[in-house]
Amino acid sequence: HFCTYLVIAKIGKPTEKSRPGNRSKRDSQMLLLHFLNRVHFEVLMLPLDLEIYHQMKNVTSVHPSLYEYLLMVDTDTEGIPDSLACLVACMVHDAKVIGICGETQLTNEDFSWTTMIQVYEYFISHHMAKAFESLFGSVTCLPGCFCMYRLCTARGMPLIISKNVVKDYSENHVDTLHKKNLLSLGEDRYLTTLMMKYFPQYKMTFTADAKCKTTAPDTWSVLLSQRRRWINSTVHNLVELVFLPEMCGFCCFSMRFVIFIDLFGTLTMPCTLFYLAYLAYLAISKIADIGYISLILIGAIYGLQAIIFVLKRQWQHIGWMIIYLLAYPLWSFFIPIYAFWHMDDFSWGNTRIVVGDDGKRQIFVKDEEPFDPDEIQMRTWAEYEGKIFKRQQQIQEMEAVAQAIDEFGNAGVRPVSRFTQIPGLDPAQQQLQRQQQTMSLYSHNPQAFNMPQMQQVQQTYSPGMYSAYFGSMAN
Repeated sequence: HFCTYLVIAKIGKPTEKSRPGNRSKRDSQMLLLHFLNRVHFEVLMLPLDLEIYHQMKNVTSVHPSLYEYLLMVDTDTEGIPDSLACLVACMVHDAKVIGICGETQLTNEDFSWTTMIQVYEYFISHHMAKAFESLFGSVTCLPGCFCMYRLCTARGMPLIISKNVVKDYSENHVDTLHKKNLLSLGEDRYLTTLMMKYFPQYKMTFTADAKCKTTAPDTWSVLLSQRRRWINSTVHNLVELVFLPEMCGFCCFSMRFVIFIDLFGTLTMPCTLFYLAYLAYLAISKIADIGYISLILIGAIYGLQAIIFVLKRQWQHIGWMIIYLLAYPLWSFFIPIYAFWHMDDFSWGNTRIVVGDDGKRQIFVKDEEPFDPDEIQMRTWAEYEGKIFKRQQQIQEMEAVAQAIDEFGNAGVRPVSRFTQIPGLDPAQQQLQRQQQTMSLYSHNPQAFNMPQMQQVQQTYSPGMYSAYFGSMAN
């Protein structure tokens, strides 16, 4: 199998010294979403959009409006064979599905103790949690490392390339802590949130048949930084989801209630560790009677997970679960506390935090060069294509004239003749045949004939032959 592809290299501005052109994943996504949005609505396009349009239509021979799905994959992510086919099959099977993701696994499971404690946590968050949310058709986060979106419905209604989604997702005026966590640290979750906000009647699902493998942080500092971003973006996106006007279900059996429980559990996660420690202390010391119902429920939670391993015959997860439980204090207390304490730490961007004169922490954004959108000339594809066609037609006419002049030796270099010569003719007959073919060419294409060429022909050939073919043009 083979497929055509188009690479867009962002080289950045001349003033960018550190990582030029690197403006996060959201910037790369917006390049494509804006382009597809303009193609769908046939509006004015940027020069980059016109070039992408030209490359897709005229080079790869695929019109941009024919694409149906958008696959997002990180550079450090490797899809398992047939995973892409599984995602497409789910989309084709159910037209209500507008977004879908698969299970994310680790490639470096036993590289270090840091990666070992993440294996079972990935299984919980990227398999079991998403499988449960998929029952409601509302997966709250399609991971950007491996997911797929539907561009338009069968009737042509835009989905991820709709004006509302593109407008909100391309917000550049980020002046609050809430927006910063949504757009800079949790763009994957926020894109899913926007899809659920504007298309509540459709589904965001999960399939365990599609799997991908990614590289997990293998050092504690990198893991801590990653989880800080994930936890903070999760909290802010769950707040957005709780207040959505339309969610499936009702009362305690609704997706809104599930999201609220998830938000409450995330915020109170550090307290859970102290509660479990308190229950264990009471059970060991026997100072007082404890509620055994709490212990039974906690044991049932992990016991039911073990049943899943048995049914799927994934015995390796039993060992990973034990390692995860040993590292539970890190997941439930230390990492969440660190994330909440550094909620105003934005390591993905040009924002810096300083202390103002009044002692309060203030956010200052790095100054950018003034930009005037009117400096960019925009045009529709029809105008651009017409200009290209006219330019190519002019080039072809100029090449035809240049070739004709070369045939008479005006350029000083006589190229190989493009006229067919009949074998067996003597030189005089060949010259006569050549003259007839040349004059026949110009008689059928008078627009490519000008006076200098006419004079050259008149000097080269006999007056009788010249008047026979070009008498009307000479007049």
